[in-house]
Amino acid sequence: MIQFLPHQEINKTKWDVCIEQCSNSLPYAYSWYLDIVSPGWEALVSEDYAAVMPLTRNEKWGIQYLYQPFFTQQLGVFFKSRQTHQEVINFIRAIPKSYRFIDINLNSENHFEHLDFKLRKRRNFILPLDKPYDKIAKGYDKHCLRNVKKAKKFNHLIKPAEPSDIIEFYKKYKGLETKNVGKEDYAMLERLCIEAGKQKMMMAYGVHNDNEELLAGGLFLLSANRVIYLLGTASEKGKESRAMYALMDYMLMQRCGFQVVFDFEGSEIPGIARFFKGFGAEKETYYKFKLNRLPWLIRWLK
Repeated sequence: MIQFLPHQEINKTKWDVCIEQCSNSLPYAYSWYLDIVSPGWEALVSEDYAAVMPLTRNEKWGIQYLYQPFFTQQLGVFFKSRQTHQEVINFIRAIPKSYRFIDINLNSENHFEHLDFKLRKRRNFILPLDKPYDKIAKGYDKHCLRNVKKAKKFNHLIKPAEPSDIIEFYKKYKGLETKNVGKEDYAMLERLCIEAGKQKMMMAYGVHNDNEELLAGGLFLLSANRVIYLLGTASEKGKESRAMYALMDYMLMQRCGFQVVFDFEGSEIPGIARFFKGFGAEKETYYKFKLNRLPWLIRWLK
């Protein structure tokens, strides 16, 4: 039986045990992560938290809706033992009708097809790191290899950084291109990095030149089975010296040989997708789920 729980009734200890034990576990689904990106989130849970689904809720004009929070690529249904397509559909059907509009991303193991639901495929890119570095590097395409070799000529210094410094760097060099991400969202990301650091699930690295100038940086979210590239960019000098190629190559080298997946977090932008695929990343499909229960007048106004 699937039960709806308002925020105050969620047993977060049982919730986090479920997420930790899930075959499709993702760090975005831990209670501490959800508390930051979607305060007041609610939930659907099956018996004794064998399977769970976070409901990232908000309200506007008195209308409740579900949305996909920033810095949270995939959520959906998480389960301790593999579930059938029908069981995932049962969770979707159990979403309370009080949510009049739904626009969320399910995770890569929530595959199903149903005429009643509108699903749209989204691309993610992942790379298993269970091989030695030389075998992983053999999977780089020619364009990527050429740029990694160019990067090595610049003798970059790659070292740990403060997440706040990487966020400020990102805002400076990428902020104008991401106008939908505002001041409050970046503040939320800083809180997220602080808490992830306490959980030992955050790494931040910067790429520097001989003058200690920061050329590129990245934030990486860690879990037992994944390293997620959460955010990063390069300055103009960094682009010229292929600093992001140096950073990604370094991260793959550091984490190789373990039963983990490097998660590039995907992109629908062709140039970024090409960058990720260049490292030998495989395409992983997840689904965007939308459902509109708004009154016809409001739907027409939208």
